[in-house]
Amino acid sequence: MALAACGGSGIGPGGLAGSSSCSVTLTGARSGTYDCKSALAVWDSTKNESGFAFTVSEAGTTPQIAVVISFKGEPHSGTYASTDTGVTGGTTVSISGGSSGWVASSDPGSPQGSFSLKFTGVSNAYSSSSGKSYNTDGSLDATLPAISGSAATGTVTLHATF
Repeated sequence: MALAACGGSGIGPGGLAGSSSCSVTLTGARSGTYDCKSALAVWDSTKNESGFAFTVSEAGTTPQIAVVISFKGEPHSGTYASTDTGVTGGTTVSISGGSSGWVASSDPGSPQGSFSLKFTGVSNAYSSSSGKSYNTDGSLDATLPAISGSAATGTVTLHATF
């Protein structure tokens, strides 16, 4: 799977294009605004599959936020939704080492919640022997219901801009 780069320019770890700005806001059962650098967008040429990903580490009152969304082909301006054929993955928000969690997943066996990833710009590809990484501009919106069996209740709404 591949991973994506957030807005602006810059070269991140391992020569991948890196995010110069990325912010994620949670509302609902959890709330707050967090830095989601370095979000990455990448394309794996051997599988013709792309991905977008970022992580915010749990620390103090900051929840762990993980996003991994993959889709066929190279990334381009447009929308990739959890209901689209070929779009897989999702996003999770968890606290207390995972004892409470919320999820949006397009897993065909047990889909939950929803997400929509929108690229308004994809540029400055950095090429390697197995694919490319990109700078991207856009947003991610997701609705994450509580994970059944966890201590979580309610729903978290996620909005990220990059």
